[in-house]
Amino acid sequence: MHISLDSALGRQRRLNSVGESVLQIAPSAAAAYSLRSLTGGDPKVVRVRRSSNNGEQDFTAASISSGALVNFVNEIQTLGTVTNSSGNNGFTLTNTSSTGFTATTDTATGVCGWPYTAKAGDKITVSFDAVVRSGTPQFLPRRATALSSNNLASVVSDSPLSVNSTASYSFEFTYDDDQAGSLTFSEGDDNADFDISNFQVTSFKGAGFVETWYDQSGNGNDAVQATAGSQPKIVNAGSLVVLSDVPALLFDESFFVATGFAFSPSGDFLAVTASKLSSNNFIDTRDGGSDGFFIQQGGSDVRYRYNGDGSIDVSGNDQHIVATAELNGTTLTAYKNGSSAGTDTVTAGLSTTTALSIGKVAFSSANTLTGSVQEIILYDTDKSANRAVLETNIISHYGIS
Repeated sequence: MHISLDSALGRQRRLNSVGESVLQIAPSAAAAYSLRSLTGGDPKVVRVRRSSNNGEQDFTAASISSGALVNFVNEIQTLGTVTNSSGNNGFTLTNTSSTGFTATTDTATGVCGWPYTAKAGDKITVSFDAVVRSGTPQFLPRRATALSSNNLASVVSDSPLSVNSTASYSFEFTYDDDQAGSLTFSEGDDNADFDISNFQVTSFKGAGFVETWYDQSGNGNDAVQATAGSQPKIVNAGSLVVLSDVPALLFDESFFVATGFAFSPSGDFLAVTASKLSSNNFIDTRDGGSDGFFIQQGGSDVRYRYNGDGSIDVSGNDQHIVATAELNGTTLTAYKNGSSAGTDTVTAGLSTTTALSIGKVAFSSANTLTGSVQEIILYDTDKSANRAVLETNIISHYGIS
């Protein structure tokens, strides 16, 4: 579900009833990741890369709710002067500019257009005026303006727009290929003689990916993913990704690694998370197969495992839940939406050194996550006295029943 969040976020609470933020309720977190403010201020929460030109920018919690993030992702690219295909494959062009041209051809291979970067799922609208003196030219986004069978392959599922009369045109389409490279006119038949004017992109709805999920604990344990293909999505087809009307990160076999941060408490700990998991590993701290701690969506259950000798399965297949794991002495307890969902006796103490992973196995590239994630707060000390109020705050904020 994708909506404007100005009103939705306005009714969600950042503070509890006495004015405390989440990290004032329970301070000294080892790491705290969220798209809302956990501090009571307005910290930067994410660094976002837009699909159109790979530009990146930091955003605070307030700039997400204000629409600044979506505006950044959907910024319309500037068009340069129209580009003609080379050699015999081009039109005879005159009056070329960033908004139009006059084209003539007496062959079946005329093509020209404007370079324009887009990715699969991006939506775009263009408008222009045409004067057609002969022929039936066509407009369609392509891989490039240079003529070849590969470059001219369609990158949208829509049919070409036939410019068959003198008129004003508007064309809305969705890209289905990551190789989109141009907004292109072709001759459409053996001969074409026409003018294009007032060409403009009136709407671009792109994708935004999170390169950094900033740690709000003050410890600098930011979750970073520099590889574009592994970054979770925060804007999809021009709209903010939301879960129950509140911002979320969409994982589609993408993942984060918290650079340099090994979550390895020697004793008691608390992990409180808000997510909707479909499959595979959510948070993982392990050096190998049996050591460390992880939460995953396994079949119909959310699975909590600790050091190979503690395992608790909680019913929750593809549900929006607060999943909490708490170690108190040698008792591991799993909570779902604030209620105990099972316990196990474990050998206390972690000694892992692998960086915390969000969205896959920590020690390999296996079990990449599909699902939506909103918040992860980790404590490497006893926070059992704060657990209930933390869960209540998170359940209220994210509208979890």
